[in-house]
Amino acid sequence: MQENIIPEGTRDLLGDECSVREELIKNVKSVFTKWGYDEVITPTVEYYNTFHYKTQSLKEEEMYKFFDSKGRILVLRPDMTVPIARVVATKLKDHKTPIRLRYESNVYRVNESLGGKRNEYTDCGVELIGLDSNSSDLEILITALEVLKVANVEEYKLEIGDINFFNSAINTLGVKEEEKIRLAELIEKKSLKALEDFLEQLDIEEDKKQFFKRLPWLFGGKSILEECKSLTFNEGMNASLKYLEDSYNKLERLGFGGFITLDLGMVPRLDYYTGIIFRGYVQGVGNTVLSGGRYDNLIKVFGRDEKAIGFSINIDCLIQLVKHESVSHENKFAITFNKDNETLAMTKALEIIENGGMVKMFPSEEVNKVIVAGKGEKNGN
Repeated sequence: MQENIIPEGTRDLLGDECSVREELIKNVKSVFTKWGYDEVITPTVEYYNTFHYKTQSLKEEEMYKFFDSKGRILVLRPDMTVPIARVVATKLKDHKTPIRLRYESNVYRVNESLGGKRNEYTDCGVELIGLDSNSSDLEILITALEVLKVANVEEYKLEIGDINFFNSAINTLGVKEEEKIRLAELIEKKSLKALEDFLEQLDIEEDKKQFFKRLPWLFGGKSILEECKSLTFNEGMNASLKYLEDSYNKLERLGFGGFITLDLGMVPRLDYYTGIIFRGYVQGVGNTVLSGGRYDNLIKVFGRDEKAIGFSINIDCLIQLVKHESVSHENKFAITFNKDNETLAMTKALEIIENGGMVKMFPSEEVNKVIVAGKGEKNGN
């Protein structure tokens, strides 16, 4: 094996990419701070049971696993919401709600080979704990939109759904749990032919089969809600549509209507989300760059029953899209010197840095004095 090859799903960042990453993180964290979120840092390494036995929200094969000196299974954290739920239920168990936490962390996920997704990436996110949907969903949605805005991309959209729309539809039909999970997977992936074939195997009424065949297509602007209303068959589904409509109207009044779409066929992680769910997309990136939702049942598995909602943005997805000018230095200097005037060169460098400038030093035996060049760098370095 060649020692200069890095593992699949990882990457090196160099030069401008590091500057762009730093600027992105700073801008995102600035939004979180302005909305009153406090930073939390959790270990890179967690116990496997924290993610597997308590939540079942991630598949075993998606986690990097290894052993400690006592034979216990450890993992590189594949998610940040679960560790924060653990912290809220333990270290913050006596804190009054609402609790607002933010983070910036690398997470590690074993994705499908050649699937185009990173196995290591930087997540910046927030979690709002202790408030119900009527008190916190709008705040989180606006915060997500503000984050997409400061990411300095050309065009972005926030796609919103509600997991209860699907759950209210399927829970009245008496299907098995494994059938429910399989149906959700096919709808989520919009695997239309496989979905049609699977529905034919289910012992449900024909009109219900037609509804689930239509569900992957129920996305678009506010007008899609009218079509959805004609397809519902219980009060739970109607309640979900009413909530989405109210949320859309509030965002529209606040000036965000042009950045919102709705997707009733969004059904990820049935055992995790409990209400509104959303994803952020930007022009030029095929994958989701931001995702989140309400998860009212997660924290209580760690011993504290609190409602919660949050989201995270994948910084690495955006690096190639952000213009490098946004992180350029106005006061950039190159100082060329020889060993005889090194002290003088360093004095000038410190003066420039103290005044907010940036310096690169170039030792050279070809000069006999200190040469300071402003807003440019020698030899293009």
